[in-house]
Amino acid sequence: MRKFLSTLTFCSYIIGGSVGSALANEDDTTKILDSVNAAWNATFNSGDSAKLATLYTENGTLSPGNGEILVGREQISGLFKSFIDNGVHNHSIETTEAYRDNKQIVQLGKWRAEGVNDKQEAISFGGVLMTVIEQNADGKWLTQSHVWNMGN
Repeated sequence: MRKFLSTLTFCSYIIGGSVGSALANEDDTTKILDSVNAAWNATFNSGDSAKLATLYTENGTLSPGNGEILVGREQISGLFKSFIDNGVHNHSIETTEAYRDNKQIVQLGKWRAEGVNDKQEAISFGGVLMTVIEQNADGKWLTQSHVWNMGN
C-alpha cells in the first residue's frame, strides 16, 4: 500500500508539473502576442511604414488577401506606406487563437482599422488575419508571415 501511495504521489507531481508548464507556456504566449501586436499597432498608427517593416524578418512574407505575395521588408513597407498615405489609421488586432511550438507562434485573429471611402467619408473595416511569429537569435519576436482578408 505504501508503494502504491508513493507511486500515486509521484505521478501527481509529474502531472501537476506538466499542466503547470503548459499553463505557463500559454501565459507566455499571450504576453508575447500582446507585446508583438501592441508594437505593430502603435508603429502602424504612427504612420512609419519603414519602421513597421522592421517588425518582420528580412525575408518575411505578406499577402493582403488579393492573391499577391510580397517578400522582404522593402515590399512590405511599400504596401503599408500606400495604406497609411490613403488614410488608414487606428489599426487594432485581437487574437482569437494561438499555437506555439518553441520559438514559433501561429496567431489567428481579427483586425480592425479606420479610413475614408471614395467620397472621403469615414469608414471602419476589418477582417481576419494569420501571422507566423518567430523568435530570432537575439530573442526578438518578428513576423515571418502575415496573411489577411477583409470581411465584416
